[in-house]
Amino acid sequence: MRTDVEWGSIPGLVRSAAERYADAEAVVEGRTRISYAELGARVERAAAACMASGLEVGDRVGIWAPNSTDWIVAALGAVSAGAVLVPLNTRFKGSEAAYVLRGSGARLLFVTGTFLGTSYVASLRRAVGEGPGDGPLPGLPALEQVVVLADDAPADFRTWKDFLAGGEGVGAAEV
Repeated sequence: MRTDVEWGSIPGLVRSAAERYADAEAVVEGRTRISYAELGARVERAAAACMASGLEVGDRVGIWAPNSTDWIVAALGAVSAGAVLVPLNTRFKGSEAAYVLRGSGARLLFVTGTFLGTSYVASLRRAVGEGPGDGPLPGLPALEQVVVLADDAPADFRTWKDFLAGGEGVGAAEV
């Protein structure tokens, strides 16, 4: 069986797994256990939020965070909305991340709050300083939104929870 024909895309694979293996564990992170059905629902919700935020097919979406459930959901949600994923190494310094974000023209960035004692948001802000544009990080003019994969976020950034809530008006059929 050729899987590329059966599923056609990564979002197709996620939907198929959610249906076929609904109750089986898909993700285990510490004490958190998520079934394939729950993962599929979370990915659809993230895709809806990406669409509601104005993301269009082919837009670049950066993700600068360690492996986690939120990373998986954000990445698969962005791809399901038609975005091109731009993963950033968690070992990057702010200037390296800024270089990749600038070069890719990423419109949206998912970022961890703090990892290994480093505030990624502060590191990125120091790296880009001031510059043209009026987005959350003026030194990255293409970047329109920054979503912090945490419960709190600086001004001009969004929390993961708030970002996801923004997609509640997008129907499953649209996704």
